[in-house]
Amino acid sequence: MAVTVVVVLLAGGAWRAASRRPTTDDGARVHCLSTAQRAALVEAATALGLATPAPVAGHLRWLDRQGTPEQWRADRPADFDRACLALIAAAQRGQGGGGGGSPWATVLPSLLLAVASATLAAWFSRRLATAGARRAQADALRAAAREYRLAVEPLLRHVEEALPGRYGQEDEIHRRQRDLASRLDAVATAHRGWGLPRRLGTALAGQLPGPLHDIPRGSAGSTDRSGWVRRQRTELTRLEAEVEQVAHAVESPGVVPGRVPAAVR
Repeated sequence: MAVTVVVVLLAGGAWRAASRRPTTDDGARVHCLSTAQRAALVEAATALGLATPAPVAGHLRWLDRQGTPEQWRADRPADFDRACLALIAAAQRGQGGGGGGSPWATVLPSLLLAVASATLAAWFSRRLATAGARRAQADALRAAAREYRLAVEPLLRHVEEALPGRYGQEDEIHRRQRDLASRLDAVATAHRGWGLPRRLGTALAGQLPGPLHDIPRGSAGSTDRSGWVRRQRTELTRLEAEVEQVAHAVESPGVVPGRVPAAVR
């Protein structure tokens, strides 16, 4: 009983294996055994390791035998079917991919991709360069305003404390004043419809009363001195806030010129 079961199982396994083996139909066999395809069949069998070419043209050698493709098929039908199907598949693939289409069909997509990539790279480079230039201009404005205030503060202390003699560093104040005014003028020139940087630059250049005017001299009373110093510090604070407004608008595309940034309000 056990032997019978084993035989049945083995037979069933062999049948399933045979049923899964690729087979050829009459048309495929006629094609592969035709005179025009014999050499190609030998090459297919050799490439798949199923047989080797025999000394006689169009013949094959397998195991310890050699003969014609018909003899090989009769002796090794599974190997023949495999080689024949591979030969047909290779021929079909060659026909499908070997059309006479224009070379632009493959070159053009790559060319378009390269052009698009180069265009995007150039655009991003310009954006980064422009953003960097805006940040540099804004930082220079802030630094100029800071240096101007640092130059003015010693004068304010000199007046506030009624120190003797004339303050000797007014040239440094004027130099810092001109530097800040020129930077504001550059912004005004680039944005002609924006009045804030032009107004600030004009005031600093002395064409309108600027932050430092009517400096108390000589016998001015302490009240006058203190009031003047207080007004100058107020004006300096307002000037720094307005310069920050200009700097923020310069480095931030889309900010409406003249609108005070939230950080300054």
